[in-house]
Amino acid sequence: MRIGYEYNIVCDVQAQKIPIFAKPFISSTMKNYLISLLFILSLTTFNVKAQETKQKNAGFGIEAGVGYNTMNVIIKKNNGEDSTKSLNQLWMQPCIRVHYDLVLKHIGANNSLKLKPFVGYYTYGGKLKESSTRIFSFSAIELGTGLSFDVNNRFQITPLLKGQYVMKVSERTKTLQDVTKYFKSFGANVGLQLRFKYKRFTVGGEAWLGLTNCMKTSGNSGKENNYRLLIGYEF
Repeated sequence: MRIGYEYNIVCDVQAQKIPIFAKPFISSTMKNYLISLLFILSLTTFNVKAQETKQKNAGFGIEAGVGYNTMNVIIKKNNGEDSTKSLNQLWMQPCIRVHYDLVLKHIGANNSLKLKPFVGYYTYGGKLKESSTRIFSFSAIELGTGLSFDVNNRFQITPLLKGQYVMKVSERTKTLQDVTKYFKSFGANVGLQLRFKYKRFTVGGEAWLGLTNCMKTSGNSGKENNYRLLIGYEF
């Protein structure tokens, strides 16, 4: 079938069955050994951290949460008229990333300026409801950095810039289809994060604006905007 709003994407491939879990390739004894080893290493790490003063922060942290995405797609028609489709129905998708806060300058007793490189995995896309509901989901690896200003060791304001590599794009209607080849593999976004920290736990919100066109078809364009809610832990 041809996509109704003229993405120029021909999705006449058969829906693929995607296994949720692969067969285990190691024995349960080996699994238990690895789990035990990881647990011991974790305890050792926290032991070392406990010897540090409470004020000292190693800078390494992890964040996970969900994101809401919107995407406006402009389609060029043969008659010269443009049509716009908005994939903005509510659809939340997961994200996770790790970061490292590198202190550039201390400002007073409790304020500081930090460089914040990060790498993560996230999914984005959009949901469109016409005659039927259609969901596009992009699976991507992101790499970026930000310049953070910490206020009173609790509040953090961070302008951000990142690029992403898109590994796979799926379209879900009644079936799930792989439409990766119709979208570009690389993109870029600029964003802003506001974050609150209590002890070593964090909660934050982000807004990202798309800078690049994600459509491969000549004349068509689409940019994604992403909004996230994240919780995290600073080691």
